[in-house]
Amino acid sequence: MIARKSALIIAIQLINGMIGYVGLKFIAIYMEPWQYGVVGFAYGFVALFSIFGKLGFDQAHIKKVSEGKDLGECIATFAVIKLFLAGLMASVVMLSIIVWKYVIGRGFESPLHEQAIYVMLAYFALATLTQSMISTFNARKEIAKAQLTLFAYTLVRITATIFVAFYGLGVLALAYAYVLGEIFHFILALWFFRGYPISKPSLPYLKDYIVFAMPMAIASASYIIMTNIDKVFIQLFWSAAQVGEYFAVFNLSRFLILFASAVGILLFPTISEYNSKNNMEGIRRLTLESERYLSMIVFPIIIAMVILAEPIIHILLSNRYYPAIPVLQILPLFILLEVLARPYQSQLQGMNMPEITRNRVFIMMIVNVLLNLVLIPKDIKSVGVKLAGLGSEGAAIATVISYFIGLIYIRLIAWKKTGIKGNYRILLHAAAAAIMGYILWNIE
Repeated sequence: MIARKSALIIAIQLINGMIGYVGLKFIAIYMEPWQYGVVGFAYGFVALFSIFGKLGFDQAHIKKVSEGKDLGECIATFAVIKLFLAGLMASVVMLSIIVWKYVIGRGFESPLHEQAIYVMLAYFALATLTQSMISTFNARKEIAKAQLTLFAYTLVRITATIFVAFYGLGVLALAYAYVLGEIFHFILALWFFRGYPISKPSLPYLKDYIVFAMPMAIASASYIIMTNIDKVFIQLFWSAAQVGEYFAVFNLSRFLILFASAVGILLFPTISEYNSKNNMEGIRRLTLESERYLSMIVFPIIIAMVILAEPIIHILLSNRYYPAIPVLQILPLFILLEVLARPYQSQLQGMNMPEITRNRVFIMMIVNVLLNLVLIPKDIKSVGVKLAGLGSEGAAIATVISYFIGLIYIRLIAWKKTGIKGNYRILLHAAAAAIMGYILWNIE
C-alpha cells in the first residue's frame, strides 16, 4: 500500500514539478530577476508569519484521525482551530507592517514590495483554510484527493504565471497567480470534502490537539523561519535581483523534496497505526526501506545537479541567472540531507515523540539564522561589525550546514530510542554517486 500510494504522490508531484518548471522558464525568459525577487521576498516575508497558521495543529489532526478518533468531532474541532489561526496570522502580519513602517520608521525598497506582501497574505490565509481539508485527506490516507487538489492548484497557478510573464503584466500580477491557484485549490478540496461527517467542536478533543501540537508548534515555527528567513535577509542586505536569482535556483532544486514528502505523508499515519498495535518490527522495516529507496533515487540526481550547475542554469533558466551558479553548486545538498532524515523524523513522530522533531528543527533554525546573519551581510553598520558578505551563496551554505546538523541529531536520537542504526546500503549509493560525479566532472 505504501509503495502504491507513494508512487501516486511521486507521479503527480513529478507532473507538478514539470509544470512548475515551465512557469519558471517563462519567468526567466520574459521577466527580470528583480521582479521575481520581489515576489520571492513577499512570499518569504508572509511565510515567516504563516507559523501562526500552523502551530503544529496539522500534525495533531493527522495523528488523532489516524488513531481512530471520532471523525466528525475531529473535523469540526480542527476547522474551528484553523479559522482562528488564519485570522491570527493575518492580524500579526498587518501589525508587523504597521510597527515596521510607523513605529520603527523603516520602509520597503519599493511600494511594489509592500503591495506584493498584501497579495501573498491573501494567498496564505486561504491556504491555511484549505489545509483543514487536506490534512483530513492525508490522515485517512486518501492520497488521490489530496494530490489532485494540489495538481489543480499548480496547473491554475502556472497557467496564470505563463500568461503574466509572456504579456509582461508585472510583479503584482505574478503574485496574484498564487491567489488564483489557491482559490481553485480550496474549491476542489471543498468538493471532495462533501459527505464527510461534521459534528460539534469538542472541548476534550481541543485539549488533546493542544497537548500534541505544543511541541510540534515549535518545530513548525522553526522550520518555517529556517526555510524563509534567507530570502528576507538577502533582500534586506543585498537586492531584489539577488533574491530572484536565489529564489529561482531554490525552486529549481526543491522539487526533489517530493520523494521524501511522498513517503513522509504516508509514513506518519502508518507508523502511528503500527505503534498503537506495538508493531515495532513493522516500524523498523518501513523506516529502513524508506531510507534505502529515497537514497537510491536522490543521491545521483543531487550530484548531477551540483556538477552540471552551469549547463543546468543555461538550459533550464537563462543566462541572466548565471550569477546563481555557485548557489546551485551548494544548495541542492540540503535536499539530500533532508531526504535521509525524513524517514526517521516520521518514525519518531508516529511513535508519540514529537518533542524530538521539535528539538531537531529548533536546533537547525538557530544554526541557520546565526549563519545567515554572519554569511549574508557585508556588515552591520549600526554596530560596526564586518561580516562575510557572501549574499545568496552564504544563504546556501547556511542551509546545508543546518540540515547536516539536523541529520546527525535525528539519526543519533533514533538509534538511541529505537536501536535502528540505519541502512548500510546508502554508503553504496553514495559511492556510486561519487563515481558518477567524477566521470561527469571530467567529461564536462
